[in-house]
Amino acid sequence: MKLSNEELTTIIKQIGGDDAVSLVNLIRGKENVSEFKIADKLKCTVNEVRSVLYKLQENNLVIFTRKKDKKKGWYIYFWTFVDAKADELALKNKKERLDILKLQLSKEEGNLMFSCPRKCIRCGFENAMELQFKCPECESILVQEDNSKRVGTLRKEIGELDQQVATLSFIELPEEPVVKKKAAKKAVKQVKKPAKKPVKKPAKQVKKVEKKVEKRKPGFVARLLRKRFMRR
Repeated sequence: MKLSNEELTTIIKQIGGDDAVSLVNLIRGKENVSEFKIADKLKCTVNEVRSVLYKLQENNLVIFTRKKDKKKGWYIYFWTFVDAKADELALKNKKERLDILKLQLSKEEGNLMFSCPRKCIRCGFENAMELQFKCPECESILVQEDNSKRVGTLRKEIGELDQQVATLSFIELPEEPVVKKKAAKKAVKQVKKPAKKPVKKPAKQVKKVEKKVEKRKPGFVARLLRKRFMRR
């Protein structure tokens, strides 16, 4: 599942601000866009474009290739936006947000909550006792709060995030590479072909060689036989 434009905009804005959103809108869906063309379209300098691109690259949202200008001698970088990485980043952010909300919900459900009438502070029962049920800022008496509405809001948001995480977690496996028929048949034959057994030399031939090397140094026969007849 791909992100909606609104969700993608939120993520990009968190990473690089409004400039990053404009840049992504320009290169998204295209391949190998020159950084000079980006700068020209956005009416800014190449260094400003690179600054934004590097922020996106730190989060693996863009990839680049480069080519050397033969006349000027410098490298020109061409950039491509990676939608799949945006999905991964969104999934990571949603999981982190989900953990925070679940922690908040456990605190809200497992504690009596107290707050200052002037909204200075809000805390649980234990912290309220330590403060002697007085606000440390305005010294007003802390009042027990009905947090049922807050609990309901947290549960609703957790339920929605759970569904989004489950959807984004579903990743289709890439198709297996297509193998040419000839190569496949050759591979099958190689697998089915049994390993070669060591060739046994006749005993007479071995004795004949032994006689030729009788007068040589001790151990020479054994080495020669291993070298000549024990090959697979």
